[in-house]
Amino acid sequence: MSVYLLTLPLVAVVAVLTGAATALRSVSRLWLRHWAEQRLAGAATATLFLERPHQLLVAAGTGIVGTVFALGAIIGVHVGDGALATVNALLTAALLLLVVGQLIPRALAKRWPAQTLALLLPPLQLVERATAPLVALASHAVARRRPLAPVPTAQEAVADLLREGEVEGVGAAAERAIISGVLEFGTRQVGDVMTRRADVVAVDRALPGPAAAAFVAQAQFSRVPVYEGTVDHVVGLVTSWDVIARPATPLTFVRPVAVAAPEELCQSLMRRMLRERRHLAVVQGGAGETLGIVTLEDLVEEVVGEIQDEHDEIGGDR
Repeated sequence: MSVYLLTLPLVAVVAVLTGAATALRSVSRLWLRHWAEQRLAGAATATLFLERPHQLLVAAGTGIVGTVFALGAIIGVHVGDGALATVNALLTAALLLLVVGQLIPRALAKRWPAQTLALLLPPLQLVERATAPLVALASHAVARRRPLAPVPTAQEAVADLLREGEVEGVGAAAERAIISGVLEFGTRQVGDVMTRRADVVAVDRALPGPAAAAFVAQAQFSRVPVYEGTVDHVVGLVTSWDVIARPATPLTFVRPVAVAAPEELCQSLMRRMLRERRHLAVVQGGAGETLGIVTLEDLVEEVVGEIQDEHDEIGGDR
């Protein structure tokens, strides 16, 4: 049998495996999940890829390497007409592998990844079963020499889905931003979002009523912390409505505030403030000194983004 008749089937095998691997890398995981959930043909393999994405890719790579090695061995054994004939056969095989086995299947798989994957998954699954013992042996040998890779967390998995959704055009940008904000909010600390002490606007409780009302009006914040002596001793807050209703009354009545540590998680503080109906929290250091303040609106903005209101054009928004 001519060596070229043996070359063509092996090149076709490489083309199939290359197309399948390229389609797996190019296809949307959202589409794969739909495929698996709808139990379409090949759904078991789609589920396998979603659970262990590298297993099928390793099988395809192993199959390609084995096929190319077999092709080289066949050429070396069957071409016995001298070095020139061997070189010609190798060059021909290399050209076929490059064009037919690599370039064409990659172009087709990138252009139509879903259709290509549906067509080539069955033969790829056969190769995966055939190479499973060899891959398992190699994986065991590698695992003994290096630590296991960390398992992706649920947060990382959702972040991957968001990135895939953005590529696929699934969901509005605002919706993806809110989901991303929720994911990041789970790890954010109060010290990351608080207003620093140097930027805090607070009113002295000892001020006479009219002076305190004027100060709050000029501060242009809806809520202002009230301190006694120094800002390290915040006793509560006063709202602009309080001073409007009683402009001549001293600040004897103040509303309670929450107290938080800078390392407390934002989600924990938000739950506590909602439960205790507090709109402002004083962030204190280990010695009880005031490091800054954080409002309920600050925490909400970490999730949904900047909240604009009529006060933002002229001042703050506490």
